[in-house]
Amino acid sequence: MNAKSHSHSHATAGGRPDFPLIDYHVHLGPDLSLEQAVKLSEQKKVKFGIVENVGPQSLVKNDEELLKYINRLRQYPVYVGLQPTVLNWSQHYSKEVLDQLDYVLMDADTVPLPDGSYLRIWQNDLFIDDMDEFMEIYMHHITQILAHEPIDIFGRPTYLPINFAREYDRLWTNERLSVIIDLARERHIALEIQENVRIPSDRFIAMAKKAGVKFTFGTNARNHNAGHFHYCLEMAAKHGLTRDDMFIID
Repeated sequence: MNAKSHSHSHATAGGRPDFPLIDYHVHLGPDLSLEQAVKLSEQKKVKFGIVENVGPQSLVKNDEELLKYINRLRQYPVYVGLQPTVLNWSQHYSKEVLDQLDYVLMDADTVPLPDGSYLRIWQNDLFIDDMDEFMEIYMHHITQILAHEPIDIFGRPTYLPINFAREYDRLWTNERLSVIIDLARERHIALEIQENVRIPSDRFIAMAKKAGVKFTFGTNARNHNAGHFHYCLEMAAKHGLTRDDMFIID
């Protein structure tokens, strides 16, 4: 991955913040072609980072396919990202090719279980009986990502399955939040402020900013919602985020 700048701060003025608006979490698909994404980015005056999922079902399984993906996107004014979904994903690619990416974003939404199966916690029909048992498994997965995976951005931090998202404040204790923040700080991993699910919480952002961790904005959009920031800008204004608090690519 390319060298990153963690930039130089000036106070946020009214309106747009003093840092460039970048949506690092945009997916292409049937409702958003690459050409449409570029046009939308220009209209919204928000730079887009395009991410391709890589994992067991990925179309980008090796260096050759990854290079094709990178070279295609390099023809357009977008950042070139990757979003792995499982641990140990990088063993399928050479460092030489991975270094050609602008960044790697990974979330913890695909949780491995001891029997070799996965919990895909974004699925609306998922039901988990024991919230506290799940949190132990989930935290282990998160720590594995943050401690070992070669990533630049941790996406959707503190996301919870929909059937117990109402327990957010109870389950996300300060101790658990501190584990995420401390690991991110140690490995210089930025934390995503996620627009479409309105996470992480106000409390988490305050703790992470105090710890000196960098932030990104992301929509996880596959349509015209890419680059649409409301929660992200609300949190940036509330916490006085400036250019110095943001992960910005050179």
